[in-house]
Amino acid sequence: MIYLDHFNSIEDKELKSIDELKALSIRKQRIENDKKFRKYILDINQRYRVMTDKKSKHSFKKINPFRRAA
Repeated sequence: MIYLDHFNSIEDKELKSIDELKALSIRKQRIENDKKFRKYILDINQRYRVMTDKKSKHSFKKINPFRRAA
């Protein structure tokens, strides 16, 4: 049984046919694409979090507890 670990794969050390090499390279490319995608989404989420934190802090400053409601 071949133990599959995305970071330290035993598959890299065995002799393979051309089809197996193609499949391995496609699998590695998908893993790299997933990593890039997750990093991209993480960056977007962090920027959004910073924006919403700034908005919420700013809105609390606008609220005056001594102002009468209309």
